[in-house]
Amino acid sequence: MTSLGIGLIGTGFMGKCHALAYGSVKAVFGDVPATRLEVLCDVPAEKAEAFADQFGFARATSDWKDLIADPKVGIVCITTPNKVHKEMALAALEAGKHVHLENRWRSAWRTPDRCWLLPKEQVRNHRRLQLPA
Repeated sequence: MTSLGIGLIGTGFMGKCHALAYGSVKAVFGDVPATRLEVLCDVPAEKAEAFADQFGFARATSDWKDLIADPKVGIVCITTPNKVHKEMALAALEAGKHVHLENRWRSAWRTPDRCWLLPKEQVRNHRRLQLPA
């Protein structure tokens, strides 16, 4: 099995939870691909570097576009404020990455301006966007 490179954008409470979870995937689930904590993104750069060091990421950046462009990253986990999810998620999908983000979609999901999540071309490219049920 191959390993999966993780890129994490955001270091708030959920960023910390996701970093810990991705670092424990193999131990929790057993016979699944291992994860590699590749790139951590936050601003300012000093905050990103400290968090990357604390949680074991290979490198840090303050530019989320740099994280998405990194060929070692296969899954982009977005834990930023909701208002910036759309731009980041679409950019990651367009770059051929899988995307993991959490958001409260229930009522907002049904409005036309929220139907940006699974463009047809990304479905054809077998990219996945993971949302809570």
